[in-house]
Amino acid sequence: MASLLLAILLLPAPTIPPGDRAVPLPLLRSIELDAETLLADPSLLAADTLALAVTIRREAYYKLSERDEVLAAGKLLPGPNSLRFTRPGLSARSQSVLLVLEILADETAQQKFIRLQVTVGGRTAAAVPAAALTGSFGLEMFHSGRLIGFRRKRMQDLVKLTTGPAAPVVDPLSGASFRPQPSGQSVPVLGMAMALAKYLAGKKIAKRMKDFNAESQKRSLSLTIARSEPDGQKREIPIKIELQVE
Repeated sequence: MASLLLAILLLPAPTIPPGDRAVPLPLLRSIELDAETLLADPSLLAADTLALAVTIRREAYYKLSERDEVLAAGKLLPGPNSLRFTRPGLSARSQSVLLVLEILADETAQQKFIRLQVTVGGRTAAAVPAAALTGSFGLEMFHSGRLIGFRRKRMQDLVKLTTGPAAPVVDPLSGASFRPQPSGQSVPVLGMAMALAKYLAGKKIAKRMKDFNAESQKRSLSLTIARSEPDGQKREIPIKIELQVE
């Protein structure tokens, strides 16, 4: 038995045919606009400096160029990287800019074309309208385990709850006065359910809209930059940057 195990261990490792070898994953994972950096400091774009978010799988060297003119070069670390470069005249006028990003790690190389569509002085992108609240809920009433009432309500308008002063009322039987709760202060169960459902729906929609805006800004970003005029006055100029990776 021991001799058999020794013979197995001494066997040469099986060779893998070239066609069966695993194809290495590409270095690049994504190239996007670094919207967070640009929105936090619009003066970067006013100075013709753009920030890209480049995510790679492992450490690599890069070169960013335009028509054989190197704009930036260096090293990228695994994960997301903020790649900043200055391209003279980028925010001066509306134009289309084609860049080439080359990445090299060991013997693996990858090349991507980045097209930037710059629109200066045009109208800013229209705000995305908030989605209307939709949905419904049901209210059931049971007695001794039997369903005795049911109501379904669709959410359309906000529930308005009002309060007001209450005047004392004399009980005709006992003569004692008591202060009843007015209808405006009495919040029915149905109203509370509607208010809670609409509040939760609003929070969910707000989060979806925030996530949608953040995702769309990675490809198309609109902001306003300040530029000094020859007379010394500053002028606010709307600018839109659209990114397409080819």
